[in-house]
Amino acid sequence: MIMRNKTETTLLKGNFYKELLEEYKQKIISYLGDPSVYRIAIFYFKTKNNNYFSINQQKIFESIGLKVKSIFTEDQKEFTDLVRQYSSDEKTVGINVELPLPKNFDISCLYEIPVDKDLDCLNPVNYFNFVASNDIQNIITPSVANAVILMMRHYNIEFEKKDIVVLGRSLYTGLAIAHILIKFNSTVQILNEYSKDLKHKCKSADIIISATGKVNLINREFVNENSVVIDIGFEVVDGKIKGDVDIDSVKGIAKAVSIVPGGIGLLCNLSTVINLYKLIKRYRI
Repeated sequence: MIMRNKTETTLLKGNFYKELLEEYKQKIISYLGDPSVYRIAIFYFKTKNNNYFSINQQKIFESIGLKVKSIFTEDQKEFTDLVRQYSSDEKTVGINVELPLPKNFDISCLYEIPVDKDLDCLNPVNYFNFVASNDIQNIITPSVANAVILMMRHYNIEFEKKDIVVLGRSLYTGLAIAHILIKFNSTVQILNEYSKDLKHKCKSADIIISATGKVNLINREFVNENSVVIDIGFEVVDGKIKGDVDIDSVKGIAKAVSIVPGGIGLLCNLSTVINLYKLIKRYRI
């Protein structure tokens, strides 16, 4: 009986963000001077996952020296009024909103975030510019889309002109990831729960990017020895953070897989810092 050797699966981690954070911290300070004079406003809703991202985003901005105002509201009018208030405040240099919005909110409320303080490309003008432009070095980009590029570049994963599957079709995650990859001449399929031959399509792709929020959706049946798997999923189950990928199942088969926690999430928070630098550079010279 011939025994097949297991693939040496590379675990993709996001802890390299610390070096980039220090770089962008110095860039931001070079424009702002004393960062403690300025404020970041972060809105959250307690809709899911214990506000993990807003808490960690607050920490990353405070590590730069910025003041952070975390704001909880479940009333859309109050939310709109507060966004307008911080938009007109000269000392507030960035505004972010933790998604998803409460079910009673209309997505149009995000239009109140001004283009010059939009930390996660939520304003439709910034989002259109992101879709239309190939200049990702200077335009504001959705944080999750930029996080995917940061991770693949760090690990020297070739993603230009590749066949890539994206699972998940939400505006600011799956679709945003697809838009950024198309800029690199990749062929992108956006799949969902109704897609036919889901496992086969994933197994045939060079890169699988899963952003469904369905714990352990991706297992050994979705991958081969050349597969690179980027896990965007994030759910809290019994107090533990879980992703879309059953990492124990794909280890030894896939070429590389990102970990959860400690993977893309760290780079998403970093990406809002990068967007802050772009905004300051463009609007506060």
